[in-house]
Amino acid sequence: MSDKTIVWVANRETPIRNKPGVLNLTTDGYLKLYDSDGRSIWSTRKNQKAIASRAMILDSGSFVMLGANNISEIVWESFLYPGDTWLLGMKMWKGMKLTSWKSSLDPAPGPSSLGMDPAPDKTQFSLLYNNSVTYWSSGEWVGDHFSGMPDMQNKYESEILRTPFVRISLTKMYFTYIQITKFDSVMQRVVLYKTGDVRAYYTIHNNSWINIWSVPKDLCLVYHMCGAYAACNSNNLQFCSCLEGFHPRDNHSWYPQEWWSSGCLRDSSLQCSPTNGTTDGFVQKSDIALAEKDAVPYSQYPSLSACLENCSCTAFDLTNSTLPICRMWFGDLFNIRVASNSQPVFLRMAASQLGQSISSGGKNQGRVLLISLPVGGVFVLVFAFLVIIFLRRRRGIELRIATNNFRDKLGKGAFGSVLKGALLDNTLVAVKKLEGSTQVEKQFCAEISTIGNIQHVNLVQLCGFCTERSQRLLVYEYMHNGSLNSLLFAGSQRLLDWKTRFEIALGIARGLVYLHEECRDQIIHSDIKPESILLDSDFSVKVADFALCKVGGKRFQQGFDKHERNSRLHRSRVDRRLSNYLQGRRVQLRHDGVGDNIGSKKCEHEQHADVEEVRRATLASLVCIAQDENERPSMAQVLRMLQGKMEADTQQGVFKVNA
Repeated sequence: MSDKTIVWVANRETPIRNKPGVLNLTTDGYLKLYDSDGRSIWSTRKNQKAIASRAMILDSGSFVMLGANNISEIVWESFLYPGDTWLLGMKMWKGMKLTSWKSSLDPAPGPSSLGMDPAPDKTQFSLLYNNSVTYWSSGEWVGDHFSGMPDMQNKYESEILRTPFVRISLTKMYFTYIQITKFDSVMQRVVLYKTGDVRAYYTIHNNSWINIWSVPKDLCLVYHMCGAYAACNSNNLQFCSCLEGFHPRDNHSWYPQEWWSSGCLRDSSLQCSPTNGTTDGFVQKSDIALAEKDAVPYSQYPSLSACLENCSCTAFDLTNSTLPICRMWFGDLFNIRVASNSQPVFLRMAASQLGQSISSGGKNQGRVLLISLPVGGVFVLVFAFLVIIFLRRRRGIELRIATNNFRDKLGKGAFGSVLKGALLDNTLVAVKKLEGSTQVEKQFCAEISTIGNIQHVNLVQLCGFCTERSQRLLVYEYMHNGSLNSLLFAGSQRLLDWKTRFEIALGIARGLVYLHEECRDQIIHSDIKPESILLDSDFSVKVADFALCKVGGKRFQQGFDKHERNSRLHRSRVDRRLSNYLQGRRVQLRHDGVGDNIGSKKCEHEQHADVEEVRRATLASLVCIAQDENERPSMAQVLRMLQGKMEADTQQGVFKVNA
C-alpha cells in the first residue's frame, strides 16, 4: 500500500531516543530489543510459551515467533498484545484492550482504552478514560450487532465480513472479524484514535483507507476531549476552543488539532488567599455546560459561601430541581460543552480580568457576578441571584402538595405558620409560611441571608425557599421533637432527665458561640427563647428563628453585646417572672454564702443527675442575670463554664466570672 499504516509497536512504554536500536533473535530463542548502548529495552521472554527458531510477519499483520521444535507452532504473537489497532482475524478476548496513542508522533499509551466489560457474562465493549471513567458503551451483543450500535452491520460488512462471537465460559470469550474468502483483496482495521474515539476503516485493492463508522458519534462525549478550561463543540471542525480569559497550553499541538486534551491555561492567575480574603470574582456564563458528574452537591457543602471562600472552588451553579441545589466544581474544569441557553454557570476569574472583555462583549459574553469577595456584599449578591433564579423557575405548587395544601400545621408564630411537609423522596421538612405582617419581606430576607449562608450542628438548616407573588415560604429540616417550649410549658407530660437537659444547654451555648464569635460576620440572634430552640429525634439542639438577627463585624458585636445584655430589652411575662425568681435566688445564695456545694440539693430527687454539672449550670445562670451588665459573661465564657473550663467566683457569696 502507498498509504503505510503502523498497526503495532513493541516498545511503546520504553522508546529508544535519538539513536538506532538492535532487534535480535537470541541464541536462546527469544526476541529482544536493545538500545545503542546494549541495554535491553523489550523482550518476548516473559510471555513466550517455548523457545523460538524464527520470527516473521504474517499476511494478517500479526508478528509471530515460531517454535524451535515445531516450526508450525506459534509460541508468541503480537495479536495477543494489541496496541491501538484491531485487525482482521485478531481475537479480542475478555481482558484484552486497545490503548490509544498519546499523539500521532508518540505511540506511548494514551488515556483512552477499549475492552470488553470484565463482569461475568457481559459482552459489551466500553471506552474508558484512565481505566476508570466509562464514557461510551456498545451495548450487549444481540447476534449480529451490539444493541447500542444498530447501524454497525451495514451493507459493506454484511457482504464482505462476519463478526463471530465465541463464548467458552462466563469469563472466557472473544470477538473477531472474519473476511469472506471471495474478497481476498479487502483489508480492514479498527483503531482507537488518539482523540479517544474508535474508527473502522477498510480498503480494497490497496487503495486509500475509507472510514466506514466511528463511535462515539459525538466526539464531545470523549472524556477530557478538550482538556482543562476548553469547551467542546461537535458542530465545528475545530472541536475545542479555550474559554474566554484562557489560552492553549500548547499552541503547536492545539491549532493543528493534534492534542486538544492538553487544554488551556488562565490569562491571569487567581489571587485567592484563604487568610487574607480574595480579590477574585465570578462571571456568569449561559453558553456552556459543565460536567454534572464532576460537581459536588450542596449536601456536602453548607452554602454558596463555601464556594466563595474556598480558593479551590472554580465554579458553581443552581440546579433546576424541585428544591434547587447549589453545585460546586473544584480544581480545573474539564468536559465543558458549548450549550446555548443553558443553566447559568458562574466561573471564578482573576480580578484583573473582571470588567474587561469578559463583561464587555464577544460571542461568549458573560455577566460579572462578583467583583470582589467582602463577605457582607457576597451574601446580598448571592441571595439576589438565588431569588431571581427561583422566581423564574419554581412555583409554590410542590410545597402546597407537600404540606397537604398548607393544612398540616406544627405551630404558629409571630410571623406566620409552621407546617409539616413531605417531599417527593419522602424527606420530612418543616415549612414556615410567612404571613400577616408588613415586615414579612424583611423577615424573609433576614432568614435567607443569615441561616442560608452558615451551617453548624446546633443551627437549623435551611433546605430551600419559595417566593411567588405575595407568598413567602421557607423550608427547613424537620425536627421530630418540636420546640423546647412544647416540652417545658405547653402542658407536656414528658419529663426530661438531667443528662438531656444539660446537653440541651450545651447545644444552645455552642450554637450561640458560633454565631457570636466563629462566623466571619458575627450574628446576634436577638430572639432566643424556648420557642426558638428546636430538638431533633435524639434531642440534638437546633437554634432557629433568625428573623430578628443582626449581622456585622467585630466592632458591631462589641457594641451590640452591651445592648443585648441591657435589662431594658423587652421581655415576656414568663421571662420577667423567671428573672425575678432567679434574682431572688441569687440574693438568697449570696446571703447564705453557698459556694461549691451549690446544686447538691437539686439532685436529691433525681437519681442520675450529675452534681458537678448541676453546680456549673446553676452558677452560670446566676452569673448571666447579674444586675451589673459588666459582670455578665459572654456566650463563649458561658460555654466554658458549662464545660468546666472556667470557674465563677463564689467567694463571700459573690457570683462573677474569673477571666
